[in-house]
Amino acid sequence: MYKLRVKLLAYTNAELALFSRAKKNLLHLFPQDKVEFVDSNPDIFVFLTGGSESQVVQSAKPNRFYLVIASPKDNSWAAATEVKAWMNANNISSLLVDQSKPETVQLVAALYAVRKGLESLKGKRFGLVGEPSDWLINSVINPDLINEKLGVEQVTIPWSEVKPSEQTSVAADFMSFFKSDSNEGIEMAGKVYEAIAKQVASKQLSAVTVECFSLVNACNTTACLGLSKLSLDGIPAGCEGDICSMIGMMLGKEIFGITPWMANVAYVNEANILFAHCTIPSNLVSDFTVETHFETDKGAAINGKVKGNEFTVFRIDKELSKIFFGIGIVEKSPYSKNACRTQLTLKFSEMQHRYFTHNPLGNHHLIVPGNYLLHLEVMARLLGFEIVS
Repeated sequence: MYKLRVKLLAYTNAELALFSRAKKNLLHLFPQDKVEFVDSNPDIFVFLTGGSESQVVQSAKPNRFYLVIASPKDNSWAAATEVKAWMNANNISSLLVDQSKPETVQLVAALYAVRKGLESLKGKRFGLVGEPSDWLINSVINPDLINEKLGVEQVTIPWSEVKPSEQTSVAADFMSFFKSDSNEGIEMAGKVYEAIAKQVASKQLSAVTVECFSLVNACNTTACLGLSKLSLDGIPAGCEGDICSMIGMMLGKEIFGITPWMANVAYVNEANILFAHCTIPSNLVSDFTVETHFETDKGAAINGKVKGNEFTVFRIDKELSKIFFGIGIVEKSPYSKNACRTQLTLKFSEMQHRYFTHNPLGNHHLIVPGNYLLHLEVMARLLGFEIVS
């Protein structure tokens, strides 16, 4: 079981009773099932007294992020301030926070969730079926970079290995879940799901992204329902072969426990932003209908009512060096016939709204219900991402 590593710091030759008392006093901050107290390689430094600064010089490492926790007692804050200045001077990322503040409890919980999520990603594999779509000119990440930075392996799978048309049956739960007037369209979508699911199982994939327009040309159907069902099954599944979105979806699944919705920035006006796409994970909608795919008017796609009022929207860049994240609040808007089937109109702060017209990292953005900004800030610090606004 993953645990955060916490180092308690006090003056040289401090009595053991000081550390024992501190551990009891810190139970509100460090649940026993989520942390362990260590002498080396910590994630968190907790200053109990002054005179402990030099211990950090021996323990802290470059290219790491540390949480530095202090209190107003026994020159704790003075020592932490000196250490924070030293870390800044040596390009070591850190946050100095107050032990007694409720926000610190939230920060420790977020750090635990993010570190655990990043650890769980290591060794996982995602599949790229086909090739990234031609129009994704700013959304392809070098597979070696993904492996180096996240420990995730890309497995490229040609459509010739998938063969949806050769599937002889579709699971009954797929047919009953996606009810439609056209069982023929649902059945073909189900065959796509079965074919991709077999690749996931045989190649031991944790996620998959699909170059969907090749499928439309070859089989006259789409992968929208299949990808939605895979995400519902716990396998993040994206379309258009978008690698940036795929990695973001995997990060979201591991850190938030929610597979994000990959959506187009369909329209930005002076007041709000319309997001739309046909492959939303079906657990993120309260109800839905099955319609044809927007761009091709073929196959089957989801037109769903997205659950929630507050949403976290984020996007990483193709160099795995930058991230945008913000909070959008639902705005009522008429349904657009000129956008993908599932639609969501959100209002952002003025600065975040400006990002979409002045400094976007790409088209597709990832959307999850709730506020996960703290998790994403911690993730950005841990991975060395620049936060874009």
